[in-house]
Amino acid sequence: MTMPRTDRKARPRLTTLVTAGVSATVLLTVLSLLILVDHFAYNYAEREAEQRLRQLSWQTRDALERMLQKASGDVQLLAELAQVRDADSPARTRAVLESAQKAFPDYAWIGLAGPDGRVVAATQGLLEGMDVGARAWFQGGRAQPFAGDLHPAPPGGQAPAGAGPWRFVDVAGPVSGADGTDRGVLCVRLGWGWARRLAGAIVAPADRADGAEILVVRADGTVMLGPGNLAERKVDSDSLRLSRAGGSGAVTETWADGRRYLSGYALAGRPGAPATLAWSVIARQPEDVALASARALERQILLLGAILGVVMAAAAAVIARRYTRPLDALSGKLELRSATPAGAADLPPIVQVDSFHELQVLSGALARMVGNEQAHLAALRALNEQLESTVAERTCEIASKAQQLERALDQEHSAQRLLQERAAELRAILDHAHDAFIALDPGGVVVDWNRQAEKLLGWTRAEVIGRPLAAMVLPPLLRRAYERDLRQLADGRAAGYLPGGGDAAVLNRRVELTLHNRDCQELPVEISLAYVPRGDGHLFIAFLHDISERKKLFASLEEMALRDPLTGLPNRRALLQTLTEALRRADRQRQCCAVYFLDLDRFKQVNDRYGHDEGDELLRQFAERVRGAVRKTDTVGRLAGDEFVVIVEMLHCEADAREAADKLLVLLRRPYVLKTVTLELGASIGIAVHHPDDPQDIEMLLGRADRAMYLNKQQGARQAARR
Repeated sequence: MTMPRTDRKARPRLTTLVTAGVSATVLLTVLSLLILVDHFAYNYAEREAEQRLRQLSWQTRDALERMLQKASGDVQLLAELAQVRDADSPARTRAVLESAQKAFPDYAWIGLAGPDGRVVAATQGLLEGMDVGARAWFQGGRAQPFAGDLHPAPPGGQAPAGAGPWRFVDVAGPVSGADGTDRGVLCVRLGWGWARRLAGAIVAPADRADGAEILVVRADGTVMLGPGNLAERKVDSDSLRLSRAGGSGAVTETWADGRRYLSGYALAGRPGAPATLAWSVIARQPEDVALASARALERQILLLGAILGVVMAAAAAVIARRYTRPLDALSGKLELRSATPAGAADLPPIVQVDSFHELQVLSGALARMVGNEQAHLAALRALNEQLESTVAERTCEIASKAQQLERALDQEHSAQRLLQERAAELRAILDHAHDAFIALDPGGVVVDWNRQAEKLLGWTRAEVIGRPLAAMVLPPLLRRAYERDLRQLADGRAAGYLPGGGDAAVLNRRVELTLHNRDCQELPVEISLAYVPRGDGHLFIAFLHDISERKKLFASLEEMALRDPLTGLPNRRALLQTLTEALRRADRQRQCCAVYFLDLDRFKQVNDRYGHDEGDELLRQFAERVRGAVRKTDTVGRLAGDEFVVIVEMLHCEADAREAADKLLVLLRRPYVLKTVTLELGASIGIAVHHPDDPQDIEMLLGRADRAMYLNKQQGARQAARR
């Protein structure tokens, strides 16, 4: 017999659900993949456009900086010429300046102003005799190279004829005579036309056709170079603010005209350099133009995705209905059997379906289950009546016991939760403390150890619990004193150690101490010890603070104060300290001490001709050669410039000092291989010898060595002149 039929709400058929599910899954999968591809393609196109604009801004910035550096270099080069430096003839000076202007047509005007601020000589005689002392380029260029921001033609100047206002950038520098006296300021006025040509050369014709524009913006927000509608106007944008902060990159932003642009930005000028200008360079392009191809590709992808999704969903629906048709037939048989009234003599049979293996197994299993159901149904009814009475009795007993157990468990859980919360709070405080925390019993055995102590000393908490602290971290010489003091604190025999005593200064104060970590490395720390009474005794609480970085900082500062940053040799301060100690040792040991004063010949010419970088490399090689030629017990130091001092100790007589100096001179005359050139230079050495019982006057001894060095240099120069 069958179970009585109950009214149930109609449900969708499996065929419909499978068909709809497969179709929807295929459609959503295809559309999701195409949308994902479209998203990445669009983002790639946007990044490519931003990268292109960023490179345009970088190229423009680098070109502007190179032009200013070239103008500054030309100013320094002209200032070194004798016709300009001496300025004894305005006509000769003017000829040199006009020659430079012909070589570089972008120089609109070149002029030399004397120390009094009046123009001595200038190209085409412009402004000669005029007082320019109040102008920015004269004031700024008196002490160092100077670059003046973009400005219109000044009063008294002449601007070439042409459309639009003429703008100039001034680059100036000091001029010194051969004797080092101030001879005035040399100024190069750079016309702004080169910047317009530069922007036109950097932006490709294809980019200009697509609306790409280059803007050069001054520090006050005024556009110095840009499209006609923005020239000489102040602007404000996200890219301008980001470049002013020192950054470079690209951003999407809305400008004052209401259009959205992709903008690449960069900041010109080197921080700390004198002859440089902080200009913001912005390369922008309308967003709709820059991403037009990406928009078209996006529409094509979405259209293709919709068509492909519909086709694949339709194919999936046909396949799904084909494979669910036998299952639909089996469900019809089951519905017919379920519709038969309960107790009917002839129930419709469940036939086996052989369309595919899974459905064959399912239909056979259903037929066997229906037979087993009818056999067991009668037995279940009898057992059900007996179980109902037994379950009712046991349910009442279980409910009563459950209520009692629930109340007891709630109380226990509340107490455990409270204890766990308190323990977790204390452990969190200790583990997140900045200092290492160690708890000790009266015998010095570790009771607790936080995470910072693990990092500081190297042992984990599980490794140190129950072990004596002194045996792990204290040097052997300090362990006995530590154990004695700890016993005195535990016994309370020393009145000043325990609370209530006469002097509590030993507790609750920070004391510097050197410990050993797990790797037996020394570790400087500050220790604060506290006494904590308990019901069953007491504990000692120690907080340790690592002061290694503080020690290293002090040592590094002391080292920096005594070392020359270029050569790494002792500086003047360190040399004076070393020389004082050397003279004292010489007096104690009754031996001579010599001071060599070394000067590299023709160093200034090398510096002027090949640049400061090559000069610095020459000084480093010279210092390394001197340091390698003397003994390890001798001291080599740098006073200033190309002046070096060698302190040679434990000499028997002055002949030993001269012999060592001759060997050093031979070594110093060997060629110096620099980055761009190989040079052969000599060196001059002056020797001053300190004998035992001589006055310990350091300045006098250095002065004697200095005078001897200059005497040797002059003699060498006369011999070279005779040859």
